[in-house]
Amino acid sequence: MDDISLMPLAGINNVAEDEAMKRGGDSARVYLRDAVNVDITAAGRASVRTGERRVSTVRYRDVWQSPLHRDTFGTLDGQWVKIDPTNWTHAVLAAVGEGAAHVVLNSLVCVAGPAGLFTFDGIAARRLTLDTPPAPLLTAGAGSLEPGTYGAAVAWLRGAQESATSELATVEVGASGALEVALPIWLDPTLTGARLYLTRRDGGELLRAGDWPAGTATIHLPLLPQLGAAAQFRHLSPMPTGQFLAQWRGRLLTARGNVLRWSEALAYHLHNERHGFVQMPQRITFVQPVDAGVWVGQVDHVVFLRGSAPDEFSVERKGGRAPVPGSAVLAPPDALGGDLTAGGTEAAIWLADNGYVVGTAAGALVELQAGVMKGIAARAGTSVVFGRRLLTAVA
Repeated sequence: MDDISLMPLAGINNVAEDEAMKRGGDSARVYLRDAVNVDITAAGRASVRTGERRVSTVRYRDVWQSPLHRDTFGTLDGQWVKIDPTNWTHAVLAAVGEGAAHVVLNSLVCVAGPAGLFTFDGIAARRLTLDTPPAPLLTAGAGSLEPGTYGAAVAWLRGAQESATSELATVEVGASGALEVALPIWLDPTLTGARLYLTRRDGGELLRAGDWPAGTATIHLPLLPQLGAAAQFRHLSPMPTGQFLAQWRGRLLTARGNVLRWSEALAYHLHNERHGFVQMPQRITFVQPVDAGVWVGQVDHVVFLRGSAPDEFSVERKGGRAPVPGSAVLAPPDALGGDLTAGGTEAAIWLADNGYVVGTAAGALVELQAGVMKGIAARAGTSVVFGRRLLTAVA
């Protein structure tokens, strides 16, 4: 019987017949049906994979390390926590609920949990969004306003951040009248002020009338103040949270169920409920933006939303097999090679039924292990790029 050399190895192939597991020619290699706890180099050499050890008995979930700050975050019993990986202790930041997704947003760490969207600035965590205030209560007082109908609306302020504008309230002012504006109750302790918008006599556009500090109960206006810019956040609402979270071209993306939503441009805390979403045909299993658009996982395929802005999106159904939910990650050029990351741009990569699949920045789909892998399935997965190796933990 002839000796059969097992080296060099070509990796795993659970598709081909037994006779095809050995590849001859100038670059003879042998495929394996399975390889457990073994790393195979590009040259075909095998080495025992480095062992693992338990570092903590605390049941952290959703563990994530910020690529910008190198800080580690996670959740524990519904609490968002910052983890110290040197001793695996933690500090509680906020109550976000079970299941969280992270992203770096304007140099802050942002998390999406069932309780909402939160950010952490290195000192404290706070909610990203601001509640929309109810309409103010308007009454007519004594003053020097011209008689007519006046309208008013209010928005909350947190530093430079402004909430969506409230509904419009109106009041009829008679001769020698004034406006008495009763502001809504201040329920959020992080608020720093309120911004009042007014219309001119007998209607018109809502224009900025001024800002008042937190705690102000009533504003008395015997004369119409000098009015400024128009209200820019009318008919908007707080940005909703989701199971998946991403940042793309100055917008925040969230997804839950089969609906992908996006924030207003450079106003990550605000959302247009009428136009700021797209409904997919199936449940969304991952969201990964790239230069030319957004890769969106579906139950049994993937979709590419092509465009430089949401109003330009065109939906392209791609081939490919069922992706493992949550397994998508951005891979840098040095991890995938120049052929898949043309121009030095990052590409999306996820685990599917037939192995790893790359979604390039230009919107092309490349099945790296098609024809040699099949039968990969899991309820959920998490992927990380470690050096030039991609690792995915599945459950």
